[in-house]
Amino acid sequence: MTEYKIAVVNSSSFGQVFKEHWQELEEIGTVDRFMVDPNIPGSELAEKLRGYNIIVSSVTPFFKKDFFDNKDELLLISRHGIGYNNIDLKAAKEHGTKVTIVPPLVERNAVAENALTNLMALVRQTGAAAQRVKDDHYEDRAQFMGHEFSDKQFGVIGCGNIGSRVAELFSFFGKDVMVTDPDPHAPEGWFEKHPNIKRVELDELLANCDYISLNASLNATDQHMINAETLNKAKKGVFFVNHARGALIDEEAMLDAVKAGKVGGYAADTMEVEPVRATHPFLSDEHFLITPHTSAYTYECLHGMGEKCVSDVKNMVSDTPLVRELTKNVK
Repeated sequence: MTEYKIAVVNSSSFGQVFKEHWQELEEIGTVDRFMVDPNIPGSELAEKLRGYNIIVSSVTPFFKKDFFDNKDELLLISRHGIGYNNIDLKAAKEHGTKVTIVPPLVERNAVAENALTNLMALVRQTGAAAQRVKDDHYEDRAQFMGHEFSDKQFGVIGCGNIGSRVAELFSFFGKDVMVTDPDPHAPEGWFEKHPNIKRVELDELLANCDYISLNASLNATDQHMINAETLNKAKKGVFFVNHARGALIDEEAMLDAVKAGKVGGYAADTMEVEPVRATHPFLSDEHFLITPHTSAYTYECLHGMGEKCVSDVKNMVSDTPLVRELTKNVK
């Protein structure tokens, strides 16, 4: 009989709010939590996780070829989320490791709603205004001028599971919403159901939109897609919100564009290097709002994510087909 040892890696939320998820895993085997450097070398990570044959993983660390080449038996990596660009699927399959993710719909509302929340908080300077009251400077309220959302032009870059929901939320403010996607993958029939959302080229979206949400997936062609060149094409005073992947933007170019007044502000729940330290230049500029990758932190979403990871482990040990298994389609 196989002895199961389960490592929960870099997920600070799994089993914390919904403790029953941790307890259910403990009925299957030994469960331990590991918090490691997001960029830990693969061979070092493999040694640290030696003896653990099931992993519940966050968006970091990176499980690349050097990890799998040095890891002893590993049956399953269950992602506590929908992204998987931190896992080399080909290497996983070659070493007999199955990889699963959470179904996209579990995170759809939570992430999309938080993108809108953080964008509105930035544009209306909600956090800074609230802090001024705490600092006993109520009378400074005239400093906190913002912009309205009604009848403004909204744009979404990346119209998949979450981006399509962001576009739906943006459409509530009255005008047609522009969307662009280098790899169109909106839900089937979605555009037909939403005639007020129109597909355009990236340059047209940049030139016309007052508010832009980044929701593209991260791949070789998308990295730093928002850079000095693309920002130069954007409408003056535009606000960006990024709840997809930090590396979609060139952070230095964004900082320069904000300081030059080309960009009105930038809100992000994801950064290229995490965790973000207090010395990051974005944090000393009032035109930025950075949150610590908490878009999925709703009770509904975390419960669904935890349930999926637990079911993955249960299905693995009972030899039941896995839901959202990525490696089975890798050639």
